[in-house]
Amino acid sequence: MKQIKVQLLALATTRKFLPLILLISLIILAVHGHTVTTYASENPEEIPHVYDLAGLLSTEEIKKLEEMCITYGEEAGIEILILTHDDPNAKEPEKYLEDFNDTLPEADRILLLIDMQERFIWMQGYGLAESYLHSRRLDSIAEEMSKPMANGNYAKAFEIYIKTSAAYMKDDTELNWDHDYSVSSPKPGDIYYDTYNKVTNETEDMFTSWWFQLIISLAVGVIVVLIMSYHSSGRMTAGSHTYMDQSRSGLIGRRDQYLHTRVTRVRRPKDNNSSTGGFNSGGYRGGVSSGGRSHSSGGGRF
Repeated sequence: MKQIKVQLLALATTRKFLPLILLISLIILAVHGHTVTTYASENPEEIPHVYDLAGLLSTEEIKKLEEMCITYGEEAGIEILILTHDDPNAKEPEKYLEDFNDTLPEADRILLLIDMQERFIWMQGYGLAESYLHSRRLDSIAEEMSKPMANGNYAKAFEIYIKTSAAYMKDDTELNWDHDYSVSSPKPGDIYYDTYNKVTNETEDMFTSWWFQLIISLAVGVIVVLIMSYHSSGRMTAGSHTYMDQSRSGLIGRRDQYLHTRVTRVRRPKDNNSSTGGFNSGGYRGGVSSGGRSHSSGGGRF
């Protein structure tokens, strides 16, 4: 009888606290479910797009650029990322971006790195962006960004990068489908924008342009006139041998005199085991990361 009373008391106690137990269970499930959603979701809005390690942007600017990366990236069908650093010991831009991208899931993605130590703008395109955002287009974006970057208007430069990258993804006029960057240099005749020395499209028509032919004609005319003037003037027939007595001439002394020493200093390049890159058969620059991901490359200094 006593045992039956204990069981009835336990049942009554359980029923009394049943609503509280159910409430606690629901809270635990809700928290657990939220945690799983936060860390397992692949929603691009939850992935950071701006990594400002150099501290170039304000909190408001970072928030605005984050929203722009998401909005323009979704319209263009790619992920748009921005990275900055001011680390003197960092790897070169090419290797830095490759290693960073290798930590992310494979995707159609464009990455921008601002190296404040070397004053360098560097970009890489992966997946579909490798074909649309090839080296020539990336160099063009970097050139457009260089002026606001040099003036310290970093947010404006990043907006140019975001908008122009998205616009190029909708432009099918010039694409790079050859992702083999084993060629060491562009084949002759191709127009390519080098990192330091830009070669413009005007080179193609230089030899047939009227101003080039005019310069050549004037140069040839000047040379002909100089040759005619030289042959029409009198010649000097006397030389050093005319007034020298060969039987009595000779070396009477020798002296060595120290003048000066010139020292040339050359900066030693960083040894950071950078990955090898190059050009493909179309003259586009790119490379392959240590993780085996092919990408386009482009940029320049500011």
